[in-house]
Amino acid sequence: MPVVVTGADQPLGRAVALELAASGGEVRATVRDRGAVGALRAAGIRVAVSDLCDPARLGAVLEGAHTVVHLDRGADGDGSPGDTWGWLLEAAEGTDLQRIVTVLPQPPTRPRAREGEWGYELIIRQLPAGGADRPGYPDPALVHELVEADRRAE
Repeated sequence: MPVVVTGADQPLGRAVALELAASGGEVRATVRDRGAVGALRAAGIRVAVSDLCDPARLGAVLEGAHTVVHLDRGADGDGSPGDTWGWLLEAAEGTDLQRIVTVLPQPPTRPRAREGEWGYELIIRQLPAGGADRPGYPDPALVHELVEADRRAE
């Protein structure tokens, strides 16, 4: 089953997507910046250019995936995955998604869902102090942790 990485045009998302692809799994990615498509496709990753605000389009990307590594940081790239969380949850409704892996700069509050409708495992990793996406320097330990969180499904 494929893994979807959102925010693959940012350093951390790109590093995670490339690492997952190198391990031989099927990887899909979303990017906002069309300039990021070439390198990801060259690694065998299926790429959708999307700002995540269209649940039907994002739902199509998620269809059949077991894990989404949600790293999209909003339209300006200065936010956190929490900024696009609502869109992701809406798009995930009715899919076979089993796991959401993300990083947040602070302890998360559990997103609201209707009683008994949690159909997936939520794995959250804290960003290390000062660990925001620094251009070209994603934290290798964090990349490894995110990839390992996905491998738990196997």
